[in-house]
Amino acid sequence: MAKVKALVMTYRDYDLDTLAKAYFMNEELGKIYESHNSLVALETCNRVEFYLDGDADEEELIKLINGKAGIRPRVLYDLDAIKHLLLVTTGLDSMFLGEREILSQVKRAYGAGKPSTRLRILFESAIRFGESFRRRYNLYDISFVKFLSDYLMKHIDRSSRILVVGGGEVARGIVRELLRNNYNNVTIVNRSLDKIKYEFGDSVRLLGLNYLMNELMTSRYDTMIVAISTQNPLINSDAMDDHSLPSLIIDVSTPSAVKLQGNGHVRVIRLEELKEPYLEYVNGRSNIVEKLLEIEAEAGRIMRLIMRSDADAVIRDVMKFIEEIRMEEVREALSALSSGMDARTVIDAMSRSLIKRIMHNYLENMRRYAENGDNDTVEKLRSYLMMIKSGEDQ
Repeated sequence: MAKVKALVMTYRDYDLDTLAKAYFMNEELGKIYESHNSLVALETCNRVEFYLDGDADEEELIKLINGKAGIRPRVLYDLDAIKHLLLVTTGLDSMFLGEREILSQVKRAYGAGKPSTRLRILFESAIRFGESFRRRYNLYDISFVKFLSDYLMKHIDRSSRILVVGGGEVARGIVRELLRNNYNNVTIVNRSLDKIKYEFGDSVRLLGLNYLMNELMTSRYDTMIVAISTQNPLINSDAMDDHSLPSLIIDVSTPSAVKLQGNGHVRVIRLEELKEPYLEYVNGRSNIVEKLLEIEAEAGRIMRLIMRSDADAVIRDVMKFIEEIRMEEVREALSALSSGMDARTVIDAMSRSLIKRIMHNYLENMRRYAENGDNDTVEKLRSYLMMIKSGEDQ
């Protein structure tokens, strides 16, 4: 039986608009958690994933996903599920390699989840490995933010007026790179501005998201980068004249935040169009894919930890049983001693009784295996006893 499993839907399986239909809101996720003893749900712009114990029944959850979005997840088991999460935390499964935000998203998902011991081992190990892997290989040099910033700066000059819509890691990362390279005419529009104000101070102009349409109609921008989470388009052809828009719009939102027909005046570059140039960018700068053997080795280590934790649970039950027997024997021995019986006799009787009660079922099983002609198992059980006698570790 499997130890862990993952229900996986990503940009590799479905286009982003279809994938967006499978997102569950907080209230919906709460109900899903209530119906499971153990579960961790991971939802990002490019993936919807559920991690469960291996003995959990995933069929009801699959039916729920299919009913909501009309799609079915891939189901990964044990090593495949573990390797997948490791690829996620390292950023190697992201649409754009080295994405930094995904590791924070995994941490938040784990913190909000309902993990069993198995899932706790899986997520804590995967998060630690992801952090270590990123430190060792400096994935920022091939990150999507670095690529997109370089891509943008090839298409505009330092005098360009730039509008950035969004305040997440991608949007802030692009602004950092622009400012570092002396692109100083930058305006940021976002729902909340405190974090942006704290980071950039007066080096950028800040506006609330409710001012976006008015800003586009009254100010002239050369370029707009849209990297914001939204369920509905922020900009569409019905709402405004294309001539009010910048000539270059790069929309990396999922789902897309810009819906324009296009008339030649405005060039809109969407996330999907950047995949091929990004891969060329990565291939020219890194051999990170060669490090996948590390993922394999770490997945095997985590699998062994999970299996060991299952054994630990069984061992705790066995030790509890043995402790109950020991306490019964101690009580009987103390009673015998208090009645004046010889101490040597009492200790001898207690040790014999203790060994007999603990070993009875073990020895009976040896007899049954011998009766069935299974001498290999008999010899294995005997060797375990010899190891106990000699104090060896298997």
